[in-house]
Amino acid sequence: MKYPAQSDIWRLDHVIRPTNGASNGTSLVNHGQSRVLGRFRQIFPLSLFCDDLIVEELRIVHVKKNGPWAYEVISIMATDIASVNASSGMFFGQVHIKSLTGGPEIFVDNMLRRHIYKIRSLVEGIALSSREGLRLEHQSSLEAERQDILAAGSVHYR
Repeated sequence: MKYPAQSDIWRLDHVIRPTNGASNGTSLVNHGQSRVLGRFRQIFPLSLFCDDLIVEELRIVHVKKNGPWAYEVISIMATDIASVNASSGMFFGQVHIKSLTGGPEIFVDNMLRRHIYKIRSLVEGIALSSREGLRLEHQSSLEAERQDILAAGSVHYR
């Protein structure tokens, strides 16, 4: 519905169709589900019931296992990511993902150090691409897109 009296921010069709810089103003096409960029699991001897952390293009999913056949699933959309905190020791680390909406936060510990920093880079990358309109050159290849998001979310220490 386009009324002449409405400005661009009040047009309903503009608000409900998400766009980013890579799509040139057209609506984003989602083929029914978000592609998985990374799947990470806690280490078994340190956690009896290992949690899973799934990083997708459009959301972060934490599958928390409370016991045998008892699960809790927490999902944060990429546009709702407030911050990502990652810390590690010599071998293991933890990641904490906060939500802008004040909803549930994702906290996963007892993961391998190399996985922690990969999770942090992926989450920062998808937050940048969804919120700031980051252009990704390889929209068709999943591995190339994963490498672009890792590079966008990486921290350069020097």
